[in-house]
Amino acid sequence: MASAAHPLARRAALAALGLLAAAPAAAQSFPDRPMRMLVGYAPGGTTDIVARVTAEYMGHVLGQQIAVENRGGAGGVPAALIVQQAPADGHVLMLHASGVIQAEALGASLPFDAVEAWAPIGLVGTSAISFVVHPSVPVTNLRELQAYVRASGQPLRVGSPGVNLSAELYAQELGIAIEEVRYRGTGVVINDLLAGRVQAYTIGLPGILAHVRSGGLRALAIASETRSHVMPELPTTVEQGFPNIINASWFGVAVRAGTPADRQARLGEAVQQMLREPAVRSRLSEAGLDVATETSPASFDALIREDRARWQLVVRRGNLRQ
Repeated sequence: MASAAHPLARRAALAALGLLAAAPAAAQSFPDRPMRMLVGYAPGGTTDIVARVTAEYMGHVLGQQIAVENRGGAGGVPAALIVQQAPADGHVLMLHASGVIQAEALGASLPFDAVEAWAPIGLVGTSAISFVVHPSVPVTNLRELQAYVRASGQPLRVGSPGVNLSAELYAQELGIAIEEVRYRGTGVVINDLLAGRVQAYTIGLPGILAHVRSGGLRALAIASETRSHVMPELPTTVEQGFPNIINASWFGVAVRAGTPADRQARLGEAVQQMLREPAVRSRLSEAGLDVATETSPASFDALIREDRARWQLVVRRGNLRQ
């Protein structure tokens, strides 16, 4: 009996080993084809800069090319729709930013929940929002801007890449009137701002830094308690007497809710590895981003929910819901 059972036991053991070997092989098979990363803004802006650095290095870690696709307008909703309509298999990523959250707060009709429809993978970084003006606006700080707009009797023309509640936050706290001029992306806003067709814009430093340094635009403040390491000479909103103007853009990777947990974990590992790479941190930091030191799906999810509460308050206070 023992000699007859031995071959059977051996075959069973080999089969078990085969199953164990197959499990990691299946996990490692993802991703098994080129991937896509959707960006809700036109090329040239802050979100696009972050997306291209992120896609390049995540692709290197994952062993697959990640093509960046820009779908500007409406606060990133068109890009989000593409991701939400794709299979929940982890091959289509979203460079997630606050535009979709702001669009929902304003009452946009979305076929998905702006928070629950996503599986947050990880935060890449943040950038406090700066307030910049065309040099023809004769002010150098927020108090001067406040006095200038009030004395002019006209609203300040502020560019917006589809949805921009950051400008409304500034306006509410300064007690000034603004006229929001909407565009289909950051790049075209900046072009018209440089030409003087709009007077102001609120944006994270990465997308505007070169123009401020060249003198093409003037930065008045950064919406933070502490000064930026990129422009330490730029006073904060708190320093200028506006402690409630605290606002930072955030940028991270997300996929559709329902994406298999093992694939979410693989993507999360790729983000973590990317953030540990000195070259990545250097590139993002030089562009003006405060790079995340550590990230997790839970911490990124908490940040997103906090941001939604902030913009819902701004919309209620300004009676802005559309």
